[in-house]
Amino acid sequence: MKNNLLEFLGRDSGFGEKNNSAYIEMENKLIIIDCGFTVFEQLKKRFDFTKYENIEVIITHLHNDHAGSLSQLILYLWFMHNKKTTVYSKCSRIKEYLDITGTPTASYEIKDESENLKFIKTEHVEHLDAYGFKLKINDTNIVYTGDTNTLEPFMQYLDDVNEFYVDVSKFGGAHIKIDDVLEILRKIKSNGTSIYLMHMDDKEYIEDVTKKEFYT
Repeated sequence: MKNNLLEFLGRDSGFGEKNNSAYIEMENKLIIIDCGFTVFEQLKKRFDFTKYENIEVIITHLHNDHAGSLSQLILYLWFMHNKKTTVYSKCSRIKEYLDITGTPTASYEIKDESENLKFIKTEHVEHLDAYGFKLKINDTNIVYTGDTNTLEPFMQYLDDVNEFYVDVSKFGGAHIKIDDVLEILRKIKSNGTSIYLMHMDDKEYIEDVTKKEFYT
């Protein structure tokens, strides 16, 4: 039975209607994973921000479909709700990104790790540093690749993982070509890890080639 930790706002690739973004909602905390250009409006419609003591945003890299409305969210929380946002990221230019988009320093705090969050460096495109991460919430361990063109950096972290969230595509290139990793994903699943596919450029093709063996 599907009972995953993450809920998704969108699973589309960068040119789709809903940017790849997920969230975890707890009693007094909201964790948002990536905040692309379509995400702010979805968040504003979906959540009553007044009920959270802490709002955290994990940013995997600075492509516009992953960070394009980060500043807008931070500004909204700061000026409309008097809330400071915690941004978790290891992107080397995250502070510069927030500065050039006019985000007041007082409105956010940047952290690159926590007791339950470990970033995993991966390969995506030449001009941006990109990260996935391992996260533990209560008794659930997840690994989330972010945008990546390889599974290699994540394999060493999968031994005790309940859920594995994987960037896949039909065509490959800057993302993992689904045909190239099918057998690897099947082996991971056979060891008891649930596989969730995301950032899909052609969902119909991916569901067809995987025979819907994984969550999409």
